[in-house]
Amino acid sequence: MEKSLVPLIVSLSLIVLLTAVIINTTPEMRHPAAATDAGTKKPGAIHLSNIHPPADPGPKPRNYLMDKKALLNMLLQACSELDNGKIDEAEDKVQTVLVFQPENSEALSLLGKIYYLQHKYKKAEMIFRKQVKLNKKSASAYNNLGQVLLKQEKCSQAAVQFRLAQELDPESGLIALNLSGAYSRQGKKRESLVSFKRAFELLGTRIITVANHADLDHIRHEKEFREILAKAYQELSATPKKDVQPQTSPKQP
Repeated sequence: MEKSLVPLIVSLSLIVLLTAVIINTTPEMRHPAAATDAGTKKPGAIHLSNIHPPADPGPKPRNYLMDKKALLNMLLQACSELDNGKIDEAEDKVQTVLVFQPENSEALSLLGKIYYLQHKYKKAEMIFRKQVKLNKKSASAYNNLGQVLLKQEKCSQAAVQFRLAQELDPESGLIALNLSGAYSRQGKKRESLVSFKRAFELLGTRIITVANHADLDHIRHEKEFREILAKAYQELSATPKKDVQPQTSPKQP
């Protein structure tokens, strides 16, 4: 008789234990949605409401402008480091800015310049093509793209970009000079001389500082080239030296 009661006692014990567990379970544990609807957030709870933000998130948080300012300061630091020859440090900061602002034109331009200085011309080309796509009214973006194409011996493509840049900024002596170099590299002497003359009209005596660039080798011995250069030296001799601002590398992005 005692043995036959053992299973019954065990069953009753389990029922009592389960009843106690159910009674002591909080409403949030039984119905998680109820806690969310009531706005109750227990420590350690997982809330998924921010995974799909609303279409209109409302005003920006107060620290939004501060974050934007921090990214701007980081970009300025990158410029300073690049000027001081700290290319790797500058690249790290620019890459960080682009993580948060992938379409930041200044950051893209700076990264393209860094790749240019590192002789990573293909990477620089990709950056400047992206910049041109984002801003089709940027003469400097077309000009920089032309320069990295020229470094890759893509002279005809470079000339196209320089012409586009010149259409946007016809008063840029630098662009005219770059276009002259691109034409010279293609063996188009007439077009190159026309652009070189235009560059002299815009740059004045500063044309002397870049006249020995290898891009101009194909027109260097042309009569018109020598006449333009002679005129530049003549003007230089009549100009106080303090007014002449030599440019060591005007073709750099």
